[in-house]
Amino acid sequence: MRNAETSSGKPDPNLAVTYSSSADPSVRQVIETLQPFKALSPEARVVIKPNIVLSRKRWLGANTRPEIVESLVVLLREQGVHNITIADGSGIGESATRAFKICGYTEIADKHRVRLVDIDRDRFIERSTLTDGPFSKLALSQTVADCDYLINVPVIKAHCQTRVTCSLKNLKGVMPRQLKSSFHGADLERAIAQLAALVTPDFVLADGTYGDLSSELGGKPVNLGIIAGGRDPLTVDCFAASTLGFSPAAIAHIAHYARARGVDPAAFQPVLHELNHPSGDRVFETDTDGFRAYPCTVQLGNTCCTCHGNLRFALERMREARVLSGEDHYYIGSFGTAAEAAGEKRAQQHCRAHRAIAVGDCARAAVSPPAEIAVPGCPPSADAIVRAVRNAKAV
Repeated sequence: MRNAETSSGKPDPNLAVTYSSSADPSVRQVIETLQPFKALSPEARVVIKPNIVLSRKRWLGANTRPEIVESLVVLLREQGVHNITIADGSGIGESATRAFKICGYTEIADKHRVRLVDIDRDRFIERSTLTDGPFSKLALSQTVADCDYLINVPVIKAHCQTRVTCSLKNLKGVMPRQLKSSFHGADLERAIAQLAALVTPDFVLADGTYGDLSSELGGKPVNLGIIAGGRDPLTVDCFAASTLGFSPAAIAHIAHYARARGVDPAAFQPVLHELNHPSGDRVFETDTDGFRAYPCTVQLGNTCCTCHGNLRFALERMREARVLSGEDHYYIGSFGTAAEAAGEKRAQQHCRAHRAIAVGDCARAAVSPPAEIAVPGCPPSADAIVRAVRNAKAV
């Protein structure tokens, strides 16, 4: 784990992104691009900290998928690293020990001879905080505090209180259960920023294969098909916020953390290294009819899961802001087959009196006459969709 006092300077904006729901070879592509393990010695004590919230069978969209973590273990073993620990503490009322078994982490640990640590059962040490906030000291897991290299593997998902949770908030799992509860009775967002200033991961690999529309506890998983890696948690969390339909500067704990590092959260932009393009093969394994929940009309062409998921998050954000309209007709994907083209033509004729919104490069090319609002990108982020629609409504 990096010394927090030496990691408060200018953030590394580079982020490697793959569009896939499969861990392999996506994780390998990210690691080979950024080379975060290159300088690791075989003796390095490496801790992988996933996001283990639920210890129930319906955990998709809430917990880090074990395949992501297993890919990291394999790559670390190839680097010659042999001292690897997977460690996390669960949500209130849950058990990481039980979740390890349910989610498949126990099987991974046995297969690759790595250690599993339920942080709720770990020893803790106190550290003084480095930034202003509700706490002067925080207790941290001894396993995490003593490691040489910390890999944070959060889920990109919404949160009922902080709106976004990714690498910064995922660090709450390194604390004892009582202190995690105390965060919610204090200034939660500033407390998260305090913790993030104290515990600095060496690498972040964000699992955006499945996110959740509104809660860290899952229940409404959306197939996003994103895996993103970066050396700096601010970079990863700014990307996560945008993916979920928020301006990063509007997420309080991200803004607090950025300002503590002397960074303007409104001006900071991650530099995306997109390692592939989203596939047009649909991989909608959950809630495929979710667009029916919104008052607008959505015309689906042959679209990838990333565009599909980003539009779902954008519509959810606009519904929360009460800017969705039944007069709006969204187009997404390409319309390559005769049936798809006929369906698009009928839909376009049906809504000529309505406003057409083409989401992504495929839809921009497919919709004729041109849509009143065209959101570029392959894929466009949910935040970009929200901003395009809201700006048009403001005119």
